[in-house]
This record gives sequence, C-alpha cells and structure tokens, in this order.
Amino acid sequence: MKTRYDTKAIVAALATLLVWSSAFAGISEVVTRGGYGPGQAALLRFLVASATMLVAAVLTRMRLPDLRDLPMLALCALFGITIYHLAFTFGESRVSASAAALIIASGPIWTALLAVSFLGERLNRWGWAGVALAFSGVAAISFGAGGGVHFEPLALVVLLASVSTAIYFVLGKGPLKKYSSLEFTSYIIWLGVLPMLVFMPGLIHQLPHAPLWSTATVVFLGVFPGALAYFLWSYALARMPASTTASFLYATPVLATAVAWLVQGVVPGLVTVAGGGLALVGVLLVQTKGRPAPSTVVVVARTEEQRAVVRELVAETMGQMTARLEIPPGRFEQELAAFDELYGGEKGRALLATVDGKPAGCVVMRPIGPDAEIRRMYVRDVFRRRGVARALVRAAVTEASSLGFRRLLLMTSEEFEGAVPLYRSEGFSPIEPYREAHARASASFALDLQSGA
Repeated sequence: MKTRYDTKAIVAALATLLVWSSAFAGISEVVTRGGYGPGQAALLRFLVASATMLVAAVLTRMRLPDLRDLPMLALCALFGITIYHLAFTFGESRVSASAAALIIASGPIWTALLAVSFLGERLNRWGWAGVALAFSGVAAISFGAGGGVHFEPLALVVLLASVSTAIYFVLGKGPLKKYSSLEFTSYIIWLGVLPMLVFMPGLIHQLPHAPLWSTATVVFLGVFPGALAYFLWSYALARMPASTTASFLYATPVLATAVAWLVQGVVPGLVTVAGGGLALVGVLLVQTKGRPAPSTVVVVARTEEQRAVVRELVAETMGQMTARLEIPPGRFEQELAAFDELYGGEKGRALLATVDGKPAGCVVMRPIGPDAEIRRMYVRDVFRRRGVARALVRAAVTEASSLGFRRLLLMTSEEFEGAVPLYRSEGFSPIEPYREAHARASASFALDLQSGA
C-alpha cells in the first residue's frame, strides 16, 4: 500500500527548511557588516525568540516544567541553544554561510559516534568508512571555508556547534518523552538565553548604532528560524514518519548556498564544494548502511523483572498520551494499579520487545469475552522505523490464537504515526467502537483469528 502524506505537512517541512536555511546568510551579514558582535547578535536573536515563545505559552496555557526536570532541561539548553548558537554565530564571522551549512550538516556523524560511546550502539565497516569520509570532508571545508586553500581556524568553532547539537539530540530524548515539542522548545530557549546575558552590556551599546536593516534581520532570525520554524517542524513531524521528515534536512546546505548566493552574491569554492560532497556522502553512508542489522526479539513477560520493564514502558506511553492527546493524568492511575490483574492471569498477557537486548517496546493484552484486546502498543523513539511494532503485533496475534480467542480487537488514534497503516497491513479491519474512546480521532479494528487464513 502506497503511503500518502498530508500536503500541508510537506509544505510545512519545506517552509521550515527554507527559513532555517536563511539563517546562515542572515547571521553572516549581521556579524560581518551589520554592526553587531557575534555574542550580541546571538543574544538579541534569542531574546526575540524567547518573547515569541512566551506569547505561544500564554496562548496555549503552557504548563511549567517540573522542578526535578530543570537540570536536564538546562543541560539540553546549554548544548542545543547556548553553545550551538554562540559557536555557530562566532564561526560565521569568518566562515561563509555555505561552508557553515555543510559543516553543520555533518551533525549526524557526531550523533552516531555519541550513540556508540554512550548508548551502546554499533557501527559496521560501512559506518566507520562513512565517519572517515565525513571527517575528510569537514577537513577540506575547513581549508576552503575562508576562500582559496588555507586553513580557517573558526571552521573548528562551527564544528563545535555541529558536535554540540549532536549532544543535544542525544540528551533531548529523555525530556521529549514527558514534554511536548512546543513545551520542550520553549523551555530550552528560555534557559538557553540566560548565559548569553553576559553580552548584554555590549548589546546595549551596539543596538542604537546598528543599521536598521541589521536589527530587522536579527528580529527575523529570532521570530522565524529561532521560534516559528519549530512550530512548522513539529507540525510536519506529527503527520509524517520521522525518518521521512528527517530526510528533508539533507537539502539544507543546498538551500543555504542558494540563499547566500542571492543575498550575498557568494558562491562556494571548489574545495568547499568537494569537502561538502565528501561529508554528505559520509553522513548518508552512516545513516543508510552504517549499522549492523539489529536483533529484535519479542517474548511474553513472565518474570517479575520483565513485567516491571513492561509496566515502565506502559507508563511512558501513558505520559506521552497525556501530553499529546490532552487526556487527564488521573485517567491511567487505576489501570496501572491493576496492571497484573488486567494483563496477567490465565489469558492476560504482557509482551516485551528488545533490540539487541535493550527494552524497545511493548504491547499488553486482556480478554473481553470470547475476544482479546491489545492495548498500549509502544515503541521507544530510538527504536522506531525498525519493524519493532510489526513484530509486536504479530507476536500478539500468535499468542491470542494459541489461547483460543475468536478475534483480536484494538483501538488506536489516527494521530499516532503509522498506526492505522500498520494494523491494516497486518489484516485488521475497521469495526464500530466496542468501548468508550478517550483519545482524539480514535479508530477501532478487529482481526478474525478463526477464519483459517
């Protein structure tokens, strides 16, 4: 079945990339001839972004973060906002917009290396070859970044920005399980701008003397690439598979180069283009062929340790549903308290999926008369797009059949990425709702287990 995506989501993703790509040339203009120092430009930009997110917070009645989450949120803000944008802005005082975009595009390489070092992931020979190509490409860009063929030290500062954003991607996985994209983005922008306040005296001095066009550019960078783009990106991410949405990012260097050519009349040199090509090939190699095929195993959780892991995974998905679908938190308390009663006994089941031995997802099953119902299908973000959900569905079908159930029922929401296409492709058919639904855009499905198919 061919997947069709919301046209508005595709437009939102493309608009986000165009806005983000404009930041490279905009920052370059501001810090090279716009009357602002790099630190002052970054501060003003994120003061504007902070104000924009404050307006969004008021309009959406955004909740405040839990105090116990502030240290991790502050760490995400430090790497994702403070270090990234200061390094990026300082680097662009000498590195061209197109070269900076190519260096930033190497970010997935650093994310992969961090995952190998701290998350236990592995790279195969293709992956390490991709890392080597990316390093070679970044080195070539560093020599061609300032024009001609000589080493530009500030290219390493842009590289620091790329590494910093990779650290941010790894750190951000935890908070994003609890907070929505809008909430998380607002928190890190507000926290990330605080260390930049050391540049406030210089900003107070430079602001009255800077050209109007330069100040207007910084305001644009704060409202659009600094704040609004996150709304558009979240909109697209919610309506398309994450891997599909992320693939749009590879167009960033091309768009940034085009914007730099239109705005500044700057065309990257041959060394920069060649280095960028090597870096992008390396990134693509790591992303497509760089990791060994994972070993996915689904088992019935029988030990107390396995069932505790499933309960933890179920609590995670409940937390995400509470934030995303606006379901009252107390809605799930009774179910968690009766977990063993609902999903245990002779015909209740809790299924645990692991990838290379790490807990990746779960689904639980309970009897409803002659039928069984699967609930709380969940796969952690880092393991998605790997067939884990499909393996869980098939294991649940096998288990329900072995227990003699007539049908396997489920309720889901069309807001859950890929859920409806997955169930349809596994033979489930739409039915009338068989119980009260609490999620928006809910849909009910059933699979006949006794048809002989």
